[in-house]
Amino acid sequence: MTTNPANDIQQCIQKCQNAAQQLENMANQETNVQIKSMLKEAAHHLDLCIEECQFSMEAVQNFTM
Repeated sequence: MTTNPANDIQQCIQKCQNAAQQLENMANQETNVQIKSMLKEAAHHLDLCIEECQFSMEAVQNFTM
């Protein structure tokens, strides 16, 4: 059974997007400024990872075409 790398990457992206959204939601509810900042920073780092994964997914799709 073969897997589709683009689909695998897309599933990972979706999981990371969900996690980033959860972190943002937690940050928006947090009253402690330091904790709020750390949660937002974590979400930002996930957003950067997602961007790189999207680039990789495009590269895989272009390679397999």
